Amino acid sequence: MSSNNTPYTLFLCALPLLLLVLITPPAQAQTCSCAGAPLLSSQGSGVRSAGSFLAGVTYEYHDISSLYSGTTRLEDATVTRSTQSVLLEMSYGITDRLSVSGTFSWVDKLRTTGRHTASGGNTVTTRGAGDGMFLLRHILIRQTLWNPYSIAIGAGFKAPIGSSSLKRNGFTMNADMQPGTGSWDGVIWTSLSRSLLPERLSAFATGSFRYTGSNERFAENDRYRFGNELVVDGGIAGGLSGILSHHILIQFRSTSSDTRNDIALPNTGGTWLSVVPALNIEASERYSFRISGRLPVYQNLSGTQPTTGFALSGSFFIHFNRNDSNGFGYGTPQ
Repeated sequence: MSSNNTPYTLFLCALPLLLLVLITPPAQAQTCSCAGAPLLSSQGSGVRSAGSFLAGVTYEYHDISSLYSGTTRLEDATVTRSTQSVLLEMSYGITDRLSVSGTFSWVDKLRTTGRHTASGGNTVTTRGAGDGMFLLRHILIRQTLWNPYSIAIGAGFKAPIGSSSLKRNGFTMNADMQPGTGSWDGVIWTSLSRSLLPERLSAFATGSFRYTGSNERFAENDRYRFGNELVVDGGIAGGLSGILSHHILIQFRSTSSDTRNDIALPNTGGTWLSVVPALNIEASERYSFRISGRLPVYQNLSGTQPTTGFALSGSFFIHFNRNDSNGFGYGTPQ
């Protein structure tokens, strides 16, 4: 690519992420203890080449025992929370510029209250199939030997596969303990990257926005709506030695406040900034693994809320008719 075209290409690459930021409401967010699995932040794989198929299974553990008010962490030894998710992702290349993907989830939630009491507290668990996400992705600018840049866009929806009406003692449980959200949501996605020297080193950025629908939870015309969610991340990926590679990214996440019958709910707002390092292992041309962590470095929550203290995940991927020439995604899922 000539230097005369570089500013124009960079503008095209940045435009989708800029649009995502502009259409997102002011930063108030549901906490990580919200219903469902982290579907939006799991969308790390990109556009596949024609005939290429990827299947992956990811286990993710979120410790949600930190208590925050605004940017201040509060001392609290009375409540602990955790969420375990299993994500099944499948992606298929229809053409060299168009691919389709589906992500399904299983969610296990645990909450213990009253840990300071003589009885040791009361533990509540819920588990079940979570929601699913389906995306169609298209390459706008393809990376070649002469062009180090690549950019893709995508759109799809989140389907309410998981239950949002589990009961305990005859009463419907709170939304944050349900496996699913009960709503159909629209999703847009974008990815851009640039290959760097030395070989196998690249810079990347991805952005996803989820526009949520509402769910009649307790009675007819009683509408609960989780906040719209924005996830933007960027970082560096590259090889280490032999079968090992790595990536490290900074992830920004924000959602608008939850509402019930169009009235904003208190204690459901905030923004998060996290560091996500990962180690990738290419066991063979067909099989690969990933181990990653997530550590929040900044969070600003509305009111007083529990939130993620740390997260750990492990992934296993199987590749069929693999061709990595499209230059999307980061790490082994490519």
